[in-house]
Amino acid sequence: MDNRNQISIIVVLYQPSPDDLNTIARLSNLYHVIAIDNSAKENVFPGPQELLHYYFDGINKGIADAQNIGIGHLSDMKDITHVVFLDQDSRVSDDYPLAIAHEFDRIAQSKKLSVLGPSVKNAETGEDYKSVIHKDHLTDMDFIPRREVISSGSCTTIDCLKDIGLNDARLFIDYVDFEWCWRANSKGYVCGITPNLHISHHVGQKTFSLLGYIIIISSPGRYFYQFRNYLWLVRRKYVPLQWKIAMGIKYAARFIYFPLCIPSGVACWKNMLKGIRAGFKR
Repeated sequence: MDNRNQISIIVVLYQPSPDDLNTIARLSNLYHVIAIDNSAKENVFPGPQELLHYYFDGINKGIADAQNIGIGHLSDMKDITHVVFLDQDSRVSDDYPLAIAHEFDRIAQSKKLSVLGPSVKNAETGEDYKSVIHKDHLTDMDFIPRREVISSGSCTTIDCLKDIGLNDARLFIDYVDFEWCWRANSKGYVCGITPNLHISHHVGQKTFSLLGYIIIISSPGRYFYQFRNYLWLVRRKYVPLQWKIAMGIKYAARFIYFPLCIPSGVACWKNMLKGIRAGFKR
């Protein structure tokens, strides 16, 4: 059954490219698309956009608050049952939102599912992103449980959002999707991905090889949010202990070797320091 009218796509914009706008305009002829624009300058979409709901106020609110605004506008759309979150540079087929919603419903028949994501491939290499620590276990439902699922390409329902709540807008950007998953887990939900659908995703701005390890490097400003948000989240009981320990070790190491070994590492280190100072504030 084609229930496209029951699916809404929420996408957050920040200085999008023309190709980003073309993709969103194409999808908005098939689905209700809520676009929250965090850019400083208003963007113009090409061609007709029959189902596009565009919101712009010239302020960068961060992904958490912007998605919350999009979710808030869903109350005006009485028929919407499923929400698909996309990044502005997500490239998906016309059928993808419908397919991930169908996959969600299929798996939710036997599991208390909060969010379902696709298998995520590195846009540069085409390889699947996999955790070094956690091993995937495929269930008989073609479902891979995950402790957390990234927002890009993921699907949830209006009922889940009502029960679990909105994003923590104070986090602004980093770990927003992880925190929501952990909160869902604390309420008895499961999160996971399906191997039946794939999406390409860009992580970070570039990579750097150090002693045989590939390090994903973000823009310097992101390290403020990463370090600050880690120190905020480490105090919360529902955040997994394993994540707290693993990220604590990782960030302690980065604080030492980034200014010595990584291009633009000094700028990153300064933002880490600012994030640490902010993280100790309540």
